[in-house]
Amino acid sequence: MYRYFILIWNAHDPQSGEYAGRLGQQLQARGPQWQRVVTGNSFAAYQAGERTGVSEWCAREGGSVHTFGTVFRRAGVSDPNGGVTNGASQSDARHTECPADAAAGFIRAHWGRYVALVTDATASRAAIVRDPSGMLPCYLVNRAGVLICFSDLEDCIGLEPLTFSIDWDYVAAAALNCALHTRATGLKEVSELLPGECAEVDGERVRRSLLWHPFDVAQTAVLEDTSEAVAELRSIAQHCVDAWSRLHPGILHCLSGGLDSSILLACLTRSRYRPVVTCLTYYAPGRDADERVFARLAAHRGGVALIERELVAAGVGLQRLHEVRRSPRPGYYLTPLQRQRQEAALAHWTGASAIFSGGGGDAVFYQGRADLALADRLRRFGGGPSRCAVAFAAARITGRSIGSLLLGAVRNAWLAPSGPYVDLKLQQQPSLLTAAAAASAEIDLRWRHPWLEDGSRVGPGKRWHALSLAPPANYYDAFDQPGDPERVYPLLSQPLVEVCLRIPTDLLISGGWDRAMARRAFASELPAEIAQRRAKGGIDHLGSRILLANLPFVREMLLGGLLVREGVLHRERLEQCLGRPSEADQTRHNQILHEYLSIEAWARRCAGLAQPTGR
Repeated sequence: MYRYFILIWNAHDPQSGEYAGRLGQQLQARGPQWQRVVTGNSFAAYQAGERTGVSEWCAREGGSVHTFGTVFRRAGVSDPNGGVTNGASQSDARHTECPADAAAGFIRAHWGRYVALVTDATASRAAIVRDPSGMLPCYLVNRAGVLICFSDLEDCIGLEPLTFSIDWDYVAAAALNCALHTRATGLKEVSELLPGECAEVDGERVRRSLLWHPFDVAQTAVLEDTSEAVAELRSIAQHCVDAWSRLHPGILHCLSGGLDSSILLACLTRSRYRPVVTCLTYYAPGRDADERVFARLAAHRGGVALIERELVAAGVGLQRLHEVRRSPRPGYYLTPLQRQRQEAALAHWTGASAIFSGGGGDAVFYQGRADLALADRLRRFGGGPSRCAVAFAAARITGRSIGSLLLGAVRNAWLAPSGPYVDLKLQQQPSLLTAAAAASAEIDLRWRHPWLEDGSRVGPGKRWHALSLAPPANYYDAFDQPGDPERVYPLLSQPLVEVCLRIPTDLLISGGWDRAMARRAFASELPAEIAQRRAKGGIDHLGSRILLANLPFVREMLLGGLLVREGVLHRERLEQCLGRPSEADQTRHNQILHEYLSIEAWARRCAGLAQPTGR
């Protein structure tokens, strides 16, 4: 997989420059895969795992911008949502005295999956910026006057004298709120550069600023007309998928049979670059766990091959959780544990250079919180006949009464955001956490996303829409190996995200359908059974069976683990929960497996990083 390592320091501080040089030497001593691609008076950058034409370093804008990853240039730069074309931007020999301003201009003119190093004319000042999709990770460590920017924590481990320690307050917050995502990470020494954010080194200071903000996008050129919104969404979705498919002649597409993955398949089969697409779908025995009928309909409509694989609890050994990739924050490891190696092998077998997924489509197209869309409508227009149509739509989606929805909408429409989580607290069963851990996580504003500093300027529905997009898709998998194909999430492409942010939330639920504009945009390309599908498949029962099959391992991991020792999980309640588990308690079992066990595995892997260690 592609990785980068960027060092920025004060050009007037010789000691920080010497320290940066030592770090670079240690990195390159690990092998020829690490190439130094650019250096200046205050910066140096390295890359590994380059895939020419796909994920790579490139000098642009007359050498003042260095990109790492995948970059596309917008065809209509003046239009924030214009068409897109693939390929490197043309050098215009332009330099700037302010790297942050140049970075802002670059974001407006490009999109993709990248991090950019932006310098001034003298190469003595530099800034790092992450593209608004956030699909390529970017983490920061400030040590000895050097800003260390990297994509993969594994590359930092063993570089002396870098050490890392777990932030248990963050861990408690992550256990309480599974959607937590902000600048803080699970390691005290590491912060994340957020999507659309810039960090500029100015002497001894590091100044951080948001160059892209979803609320700005949502308030620009709002798509109030349904026909216009549908046409724009369809056009931009196809352009984005075309751009990604041009890079990958062979694609393994994870096709669930749901709306999002089926829309992506429709775009792939219509792409002018004609990639060879093989689809993969999973199924399991049990209610709502077998979606093959929908996947087969979509694959038949697209004229592509479909591979079907059964997920069984007996084949899942949780012992591999001891091998998860070390990262600045915990992930969710059960899904990659079941699927990752199988998908990599199938990609190689089919000749695919990438694995595509419709992941993120639920958030982009707006699934959920129809009640907040009604609040947005009241906020924008007040009362009136149109309010009734939106209320009926919200009632159809949520199953709630119109009266309760209207009462809640009146209460929420002008309610200013408060607290660290606001609209996105998804954890429903915090009872296994200790009271102290839950209380500290609830009140600590460190977990408040920076977007919410001016959150009252948009309605609660659009705020929820934006925040649901905050956690980026994973670029590195927990168990990946060298040579594995890249994972691509085309529905999270910046131009498509921006189009959907510009569509008011009441349009996104119109007619009583979630993701209403996406359904309309691709109705002619999808089987009717999928375009009109409301329910999503689920494999909750499979999680229960996996837990029951691995119960001794789960008990040892959690009851004797770090989360209990550090006062995050309540041992007695956890022991009671694991003492007499039943397959019927699916929600609790999946919470334990997907969240607590994953966090415990991450903590054990990272607990030894407080001391310098070799690789």
